[in-house]
Amino acid sequence: SLLLGPILGLYCRAYGGYPLDYVWTAGPPWFILWLLNFTMIYAVIAQFAAPVKMNMPHPVILLLFGAFLSAAFYGVSVGVPPEWMSFGNMVQWRYGIGLYIPFFTAGIVAGRNDWMKSVEEMETWCVWMLRTIVVGFWLLIFLEFGQYQIPIPGINIDGDALGNLLPPIYAVPMTLALIQLFHQYFNGTPPSKIAKNGGAAAYTV
Repeated sequence: SLLLGPILGLYCRAYGGYPLDYVWTAGPPWFILWLLNFTMIYAVIAQFAAPVKMNMPHPVILLLFGAFLSAAFYGVSVGVPPEWMSFGNMVQWRYGIGLYIPFFTAGIVAGRNDWMKSVEEMETWCVWMLRTIVVGFWLLIFLEFGQYQIPIPGINIDGDALGNLLPPIYAVPMTLALIQLFHQYFNGTPPSKIAKNGGAAAYTV
């Protein structure tokens, strides 16, 4: 954080034509800090809490859970004063409550109960439902930006409301769709041509 945060600030100031000045900020490592916080809390809880035995809920149930998280995300967005939104170097607690903590917890439960097997065996109609929902959200996001930038006549989407509701309910189907997509096209033996080229591109980056 002594390096990456200030470098990001220097880059932004140089790009904007402002005088360069070293100013400490947490920068990108704030996420590593909170990942360590979550891990330590989990390590303490795991000492006395019984492991959670739970099969993967149906994707439709997970989508409903995403809607619940969107309500929590919206509540924190409008209910928490701005001065408290970055408490503890968290970059906006609405993401902490609505995304990071639930997804970290879900990842632990999923890993302990082999949810990946359920994703691998997901029915075809369910796979395409998730993909369709994700593309639908892409279209909604495009229209929200496009109504001002292009512009698109007849479109009137409340950007503030969308921004305060969309992240969790979009993240759930997007996560499931990506995991399934990578399993289907990048996890074969021998690896497909797409997987080989994708792996090479990833190493290049």
